[in-house]
Amino acid sequence: MVRILLLTVACALAFSAGAEGAPSRKRSSSVQEQTPQSRAAQEQDEFRSCDVAVREFVQGRREAAALPVKEVRVDGLRMTLNFVHPYGESGDTPPNLAFTRGESIEERRKALNEAKQKARMLTEAAKTGSVWYVIVLKKEGSPADDRRSPASIQEGEGQPSADAVVMASIEGRCITVSQYEAIPLNNVSSELRQLLGQRDQEASPPGSSSQPPPS
Repeated sequence: MVRILLLTVACALAFSAGAEGAPSRKRSSSVQEQTPQSRAAQEQDEFRSCDVAVREFVQGRREAAALPVKEVRVDGLRMTLNFVHPYGESGDTPPNLAFTRGESIEERRKALNEAKQKARMLTEAAKTGSVWYVIVLKKEGSPADDRRSPASIQEGEGQPSADAVVMASIEGRCITVSQYEAIPLNNVSSELRQLLGQRDQEASPPGSSSQPPPS
């Protein structure tokens, strides 16, 4: 009789412990399942480490586009870059002549090799979809307009333009590679103009001569 009573008590305690542990294990497993999902959601932004920078440049404007750079064309002789996107090209950047600042030939050669290495990194980043050409229509009366000379204002009066920037996500950091200011929309492909909400007649007012995009 005593053995039966002890066995009954032991079974009751075991059942109680199992019932109490089950919700705990269930909660623990649910937390483990949710944590990777939440981390994945944070890491899956389409612009990667440039998630904030790209959106800050666009500033919510509808007349904007962030285009993936498909190819980086490097001119090693002139030390320029050209970014190819689905709607055309950015055009050559100003030559990177930072290596000329070194006092000795060794310092200049080291800086030159670093510049070439950065160009190779950009080329590889473009292959993995980590470089973007971000373009927005220029706002009238923006601070950049105030810095222009009266002659340039008169020459470009009535001509819409755009600003653009090239950003790259490399090793978890967002790098601003190059900036383009006051791009005439005549130098932009018609497909890209339409993407920015511009009609051809708006990009090329009557009486103005349309220049072909730079090759």
